[in-house]
Amino acid sequence: MKINEDIRSYGKENRVPITLDDTLIFLCDTINKYDCKTILEIGTAIGYGCITMANNTTCQHIDTLEIDENRYNIAVTNIKNERLDKKITTYLTDAMDYLKNCAKKYDLVYLDGAKGQYINYLPYIINLLNPNGIIIADNLHFHGMVTGEIPVSRGCRAMIKGLHRYIDAITTDTRLDTKILGIGDGVGISVLK
Repeated sequence: MKINEDIRSYGKENRVPITLDDTLIFLCDTINKYDCKTILEIGTAIGYGCITMANNTTCQHIDTLEIDENRYNIAVTNIKNERLDKKITTYLTDAMDYLKNCAKKYDLVYLDGAKGQYINYLPYIINLLNPNGIIIADNLHFHGMVTGEIPVSRGCRAMIKGLHRYIDAITTDTRLDTKILGIGDGVGISVLK
């Protein structure tokens, strides 16, 4: 798999959350297996995930959303440096604002933004999916706090509660065929029936 070591190193050195390698491999394999052409990524950070997807899959276009202006600017630069600015469109926006106003349809939505908001994003994401569209949600175990392996820290309680609600929603929604996998920090894959 082609990755950009400089972006990965920058992310680790500057404590920018970037997608783990095994999650990225699963994500790229899923995109290729299901021939996903249009992708929405929620949570660009510095562009490591969308760049890796663009370089390793058959996708035609990725829209990616970032709310933090500094990270957005770094991502735009990284995407231009990789000569992927025609394949990746980066938006400086709140994900909920984008989801509420979006008229596009996507084959796959990669959910890696504000974890506590996944549950609020879900109805809008489902409406943006093409038939047989896929949602891949990262960090569903959130360092073992969701699964009860480690105690939930005080500052994470609302987020963990939101992740529990999201997991309950995707596993009980009859429109979705969902699996929760032990890849990376916990990955959920939901296919719209």
